[in-house]
Amino acid sequence: MDFFDEQDQARKRSKWLVVLFCLGVISIALSVFFVASYLTEPSWNLFWLTGAGTVGVVTLASLGRIASLSSGGSVVAESLGGQLICPNTNDPQQRRILNIVEEMAIASGTPVPPVYLMEEKGINAFAAGNSVNNAVVGITRGCAEKLNREQLQGVVAHEFSHILNGDMRLNIKLTGLIFGIVCLSRIGEILMRAAAFSGGGRRRKKDDGTAALLAIGVGLFVLGLIGGFFGSLIRAAVSRQREFLADASAVQFTRNPDGISGALKRIGGFSAGSKLETASASDFSHMFFGSALTSMFATHPPLDKRIRKIEPNWNASYPETDKISEEIDLQSEKASGLAGASSFAGGTSPTDNVPVQTNHHEQVFQGPTSENLEYARALLAGIPSHILDLCREPFGARCVIFGLLLDSADQKIREQQLSLIHSRLEPETDSLSHKIFTACQPLSCFEKFALIEECASPLRELSPRQVSQFSEVMNGLVTMDQKVDLFEWSLQKVIYHQLAIQEDSSKKDPHGSGGISKNIDFCLPFLGALALFGGNEKDALDSYSRGVSILDNKASKDLLPSNKCGIDALENCLPRLQKLSASAKRDFLSACIATAQHDQEISEIEFLILRGLAAAISCPMGPNLSISP
Repeated sequence: MDFFDEQDQARKRSKWLVVLFCLGVISIALSVFFVASYLTEPSWNLFWLTGAGTVGVVTLASLGRIASLSSGGSVVAESLGGQLICPNTNDPQQRRILNIVEEMAIASGTPVPPVYLMEEKGINAFAAGNSVNNAVVGITRGCAEKLNREQLQGVVAHEFSHILNGDMRLNIKLTGLIFGIVCLSRIGEILMRAAAFSGGGRRRKKDDGTAALLAIGVGLFVLGLIGGFFGSLIRAAVSRQREFLADASAVQFTRNPDGISGALKRIGGFSAGSKLETASASDFSHMFFGSALTSMFATHPPLDKRIRKIEPNWNASYPETDKISEEIDLQSEKASGLAGASSFAGGTSPTDNVPVQTNHHEQVFQGPTSENLEYARALLAGIPSHILDLCREPFGARCVIFGLLLDSADQKIREQQLSLIHSRLEPETDSLSHKIFTACQPLSCFEKFALIEECASPLRELSPRQVSQFSEVMNGLVTMDQKVDLFEWSLQKVIYHQLAIQEDSSKKDPHGSGGISKNIDFCLPFLGALALFGGNEKDALDSYSRGVSILDNKASKDLLPSNKCGIDALENCLPRLQKLSASAKRDFLSACIATAQHDQEISEIEFLILRGLAAAISCPMGPNLSISP
């Protein structure tokens, strides 16, 4: 599955949903006018009054609901009764869940999302949020207790596909639009109660308005229900198709169909199934891994159809899930990061430059694979455990970022940087940052960026004032030596993307509608930088030409001079590149990766350029660009 194409398709579906919503609201407004005309003399004033009132109420309710959900997936998780799992937990079940989510996030190049545990017996999970930067993953207790590791990994992979292909944003719009229409029913219910209350006292004349109030209330109530009915049908139809795609993606990610199919079978053989008891489940039914509703409103295909899509020869039998209880050893789960280290790529270190296949640039956009997950485990295994623990809480995460930015070549500059930290932030921040700096010196840039992804969730827990302080100190560390090197530039781009420091990107569509042809001049400096600085200088023209051919075969293949490919030049190109469509960004990144891979390996310089670029244009990209698919 090409997630860039899927995001473009999701944007198109969102536009059609808005069109359908507008048609539905107009129909409801006309119906309200006819009801009102039955009670009083029809007129143009009545027409405009009922129309404006209906449209205003529905639109405001929808926008309000969408705005509340757009603040982050934590709003959905908490409304469903989820409890945030502590990143440093020693609970075996919770530790296993966090490990799997971390591996999937590192492999796909997305920030590690917060994970919520719901005390629900049913086997279910969800992903929520308005972007990869404020996404959360929720897991039920039943999911943790009844699934083994490979099955839970399949469920998490399923949810990550929703994160990567733009389904979360679509789900929020669906929830908001339906809420706005159903809101009319609630207003109608209030009016009916008001009419009943006013009619319970002294009898009044027929024209006292009670009958009219009751009629309007009944009309709004019925119209809201009818609108909600058809809205729910649309939501169910859209969601069912997305679930098939997410199941296929889970198989693609893990290369293990038994994982996702095994999880579905255990749901089928469980007395509680995937049912949730929380009252809010129906509002978010389309976000779950398993169906929370039945009949025509079911937001998921039937279990047997989902399983047969994955296992065509399935014998239609389910395990006795009620008798299953997965036992987890905490020590083995703590050491799970070591599992991939020895077998990685035939024993090759993840920090080495590894030979690649020439068409690997096309595979990068298909989502993480089992090799990606193994690589992510190998990266985490090479990082000191106490540094990983610091990444998982806000104070430590800040110090990790500061430690990575301390100057390793000039002690005088490093002392000035530590002095800045000491003067602006809490006591001990500078000393801990220096200890982290020392511990991280042996790490490669690949491992350092895995650390940065680990820091994402705790950093989002900072208050706005703390984020501002953090940003100011981070920028001060970067500019202390009056220059910005490639590592600092790339790190800044990743942090800005994760925290939306420069602009409120978490509530905006991350992609525009621009194409390559009109923005080719803003793409070429990145190809030039990769060709000139990332590999063998004598091969620069060939690698540059290869990238340009993929991007636009008609464009000039004359290699740009180095002064037009520096960090300042790259920075000036980003505003236009950020407005490209998702598929155009895919084509551009594909050309960049092809340029970098011309010599059959990805160097650290090439990785830093690609990683910073991917973050700046909101395109997740994993750390193992140098791994053959």
